[in-house]
Amino acid sequence: MSINMGRVAEVQRFVIATGLFVITCFWIYRVAKWTVGRVPRVRRAVNAWNVRVAEKDFVPTATALQKLGLDGVPTEPFREAGKRDAATVRARYQLLMFAIGLGGADLVRSAVDSIDAQRMQGAMEPRALATACTVMPLLIWLARRSPSVARYRFLLSVMSAIEACEEVASSRPDDRHKALQRLDDSCSTVRRSLLKAHLIAGSTGRRSPRRRRAKGHAALVVAKLQMAEAEIDVRGNGALRGLAALLVKIGNGYAAGNVSNLLPEQSLRDVTAVPNREGMRTAAVVMVTAAALCSSALAGFPDVVIVAVTGSAALLSSIALFGARSATAKASELMGILWR
Repeated sequence: MSINMGRVAEVQRFVIATGLFVITCFWIYRVAKWTVGRVPRVRRAVNAWNVRVAEKDFVPTATALQKLGLDGVPTEPFREAGKRDAATVRARYQLLMFAIGLGGADLVRSAVDSIDAQRMQGAMEPRALATACTVMPLLIWLARRSPSVARYRFLLSVMSAIEACEEVASSRPDDRHKALQRLDDSCSTVRRSLLKAHLIAGSTGRRSPRRRRAKGHAALVVAKLQMAEAEIDVRGNGALRGLAALLVKIGNGYAAGNVSNLLPEQSLRDVTAVPNREGMRTAAVVMVTAAALCSSALAGFPDVVIVAVTGSAALLSSIALFGARSATAKASELMGILWR
């Protein structure tokens, strides 16, 4: 197989241009954020907006706890935590989805034009597709890694799981399986977030001695959560109340900044920690997709084949490593952030 050096140079130019574009966008965002934060009137208006949105977001959770008979459970730390950045988190995700929607519309339009012209057009060309597949995941990653966004996103996932517990408890027998599926997806989101709690909190450095303890504690909390979920089919509504109460404790502990003490140590004594392979799975999907894109481009395949091979590699590797329902759970979580 001969290597097309022209393709190699094109890939190099694409990588450099994409990197510069991402860095430029990042610094424009940081400068705009710093500027807005320096204007007192704007800052006060944004703070009031955050409080209103946080109170509105917590109403369904408070109602669910009341229906489950847990209205006496302390939730003040949990409730207060979102008042710092609830509205700004939602605004960032809405802007992000608007950008993705524009790109998706362009992609659909280009696909139709490509079918009519029998060759790649606009956003369906390999360079445009590669840019979209690189820039958008990076922007999403930056949004998720932003401390304020990631923290409130975690609290929203806990609130969603609590509400799912009440939905199962109040569901009819014919609809119970659907409610249980939603509960499984919500708890799965919480478990994934718990395994990254040390990163979400932003309070432990990579070489901090507290980091290992935080990761080990999170693995134990996830195992405890799994045990509580497993009791639902045995104990029924009693187990649902126990699971909701456990979720409230986790939310309170996280909101108070106790990443290494989300649950009391005595409640975790007989629990075996679960392994965390989320990072390895994500890295594997990225590597498989990048390898498929670079290999097909360097081999000189036609544009149609490059697009098909890259897309198929990303889809199949994601399904194989994360499961077919993972995309549905992610979409449900995102919709909960945007339109709660």
